[in-house]
Amino acid sequence: MFHSTQVSSMVRAKAMEMNLLARQRQQRRRNFYAFGVITLFSAIVGWNYLDNLFGFYAGESLTIFSAWQLPLHTLFYDLCFRLHGFVQPKPAPMLLPEEKERQWQQKVSRWEDGAFRHLPDIVIVAVDDQTIRSLKQAGIPYPPMPRSVYSELVRRLKKVGAKVVAFDLHMNLPSPFGEEDDRSFESAISQAKNVVLACRLFPERVSGGFVVTYEGPHQPFAQKASGVGLIEMSMDAWDRAIRAATVAVPYRDERLPSLATIAAAFWLGKSEEQLQQELQKGQFNGNPLPLVFYRIGAEENFEGLIFASLLLNFAGPEKAFRHIPLEVILFPERNGLTNEDLKRLFDGKLVFVGDTSELSKDVFLTPVSVGFPGVEVHATLAQMLLSGKFLRILPRIWSQGLVFLFVALVTALVFALRPLRAFPLVLLLAAIVLLLALKLLDTHLILPTAPFYVSMAVAFVFSTIYLQFAVERHARHIRQRFERFMAPSMLETLIAASEEELTSPRRINATVLFTDLRGFTTISEERAPEEVAALLNEHFEVMTSIIYRHEGTVSKFIGDAIMALFGAPVFQPDHATRAIRCAVEMQKAMDELRLKLRERNLPDLFMRIGIHTGEMVFGAIGSKRHSDLTVIGDTVNVASRLEGMNKEFGSRILASETTYEAAKSSGANVLVEEVGEVVVRGRAQPLRVYKVLGIDDILLPEAKITAISHTS
Repeated sequence: MFHSTQVSSMVRAKAMEMNLLARQRQQRRRNFYAFGVITLFSAIVGWNYLDNLFGFYAGESLTIFSAWQLPLHTLFYDLCFRLHGFVQPKPAPMLLPEEKERQWQQKVSRWEDGAFRHLPDIVIVAVDDQTIRSLKQAGIPYPPMPRSVYSELVRRLKKVGAKVVAFDLHMNLPSPFGEEDDRSFESAISQAKNVVLACRLFPERVSGGFVVTYEGPHQPFAQKASGVGLIEMSMDAWDRAIRAATVAVPYRDERLPSLATIAAAFWLGKSEEQLQQELQKGQFNGNPLPLVFYRIGAEENFEGLIFASLLLNFAGPEKAFRHIPLEVILFPERNGLTNEDLKRLFDGKLVFVGDTSELSKDVFLTPVSVGFPGVEVHATLAQMLLSGKFLRILPRIWSQGLVFLFVALVTALVFALRPLRAFPLVLLLAAIVLLLALKLLDTHLILPTAPFYVSMAVAFVFSTIYLQFAVERHARHIRQRFERFMAPSMLETLIAASEEELTSPRRINATVLFTDLRGFTTISEERAPEEVAALLNEHFEVMTSIIYRHEGTVSKFIGDAIMALFGAPVFQPDHATRAIRCAVEMQKAMDELRLKLRERNLPDLFMRIGIHTGEMVFGAIGSKRHSDLTVIGDTVNVASRLEGMNKEFGSRILASETTYEAAKSSGANVLVEEVGEVVVRGRAQPLRVYKVLGIDDILLPEAKITAISHTS
């Protein structure tokens, strides 16, 4: 059979649990809504970023709100390329017995990109510093370069089997060395029938607006050349870097191909008409082109030129293609080369001729180099067109899905672990995004990482802000509910605990202290209610200050009684000692208060205290509108009964044996007088109790010399 007190405790514990579950459900709903809102908002930020990037690559003009996004995007874009395993190569030696060729191939294999393994079809003839020195030694002026030098180059390349020769040199003006110099070059390209020359296209401001100017090669050259290609670069406006190369530009009723495009087409044996047909379809050699569109020269009254471009799939840093100095071809005997050696180098090759000397201004910032020769940009594009290895941006729907996934993970981590503990894992997620981008780059896919990092940062910041508000709300809630019940130091400990840790019903071992006033009923009958209330408040003020001093918790006031708790909600290993010391000091304070009451002609007040230590259930109990942090259980009932039994034994403080033993075990010197075993109402088993007369150096007046002193 259950005793009535046990049944009552069980009912109250069940009510406490139900009340807690309701509050937990409310908090979970609040957190769930916040999680959803923060995740969705952060994902929308990332999606908007992606939309702006896709719009930019589609040729849309920048807005003031999206202008900052592109530099950040290119920062991480370049980082991916730099981390993609490129190693600066040593310049390829100019070789060629077979042993030297084999050594060079071994060196280049260390840094070749898998997309362009071996790079067999393209060779660059470089007007480099070595060539300039050799030309000066031979009495040939530079700059400018006499056209006769290029004439000799064209003839020799034709002789050794070069299939196409593309000049990344804009020869739009007559030679300063006279007509004979021009006729020499004109004759050479006419005979070779494999030369592609450079042209330019740019907008010019004129009265009333803008006009697009076409600047082709010198007219006699244009008539004899096999083709003409554009050498304008698709340059990012904010840092003047090259990340894409021009395939073609709409001009008049055609698409004007770039130098690399027309050179690659001729190398494949295609005519200009066939090339135009493919470009109209957005294809090259049957492969769809993942074009991006750069708007160049846009101003207030001019939409600019649209350059249809491809993101550059760099084969490596500069000199990833074989560079052969021009002087090696002009003076092969100086380098120990024969015509057979040259034939091995150039037979069937697509040859780009460009200036790579220190005097040249034809170098650019790229993701893989700060001084990337322009001629290598054309060579890279040509190799992409021939191999079909194009860079593509990951489809928008996949990018959006991944952004949402990573944003949700960041928000979940912050909610689950709190910001400081979640931060290293968020950094790990950021690293995973970068690793994913590098892995996709292996498959020629570009993952725009900046939208991920921006949206993840937004999710982290807003989750942190929300949780900070939640912490402050929790702190306000704790202060509002409990600051009148406990000391400030205890409050700060409670604030650091979660709501569940604080209020979740749990079984604890603690000490309960009950007080009651004897004689207060008489005062209440004889005095005005206002005077009684003032007196009671004065009493409570003195007693609660002592409880707080010993870091106890005032669980509740019941009329003129006080219920205090030691060992909860914050665990205290010496809770029994604190309770006894608090009780002794309360009685000494009561003696002083009694003297003050006599001075005001008020009746004497006496206080009885009962203390018991044991197991109890601790938590919040009450309704949704009001609840108290309290304890329930048999231990509480026993402490209340002991307080009432003081009348029977003529004592002021009664403590149970469990309290006395717990205080002794913590090292306290408690002065007691044993009462013996008593039967407490509501309990079947008798309980040994003691009159408390003092503790350590604090003694009550009734302590006698004959009292038994128990030490630890």
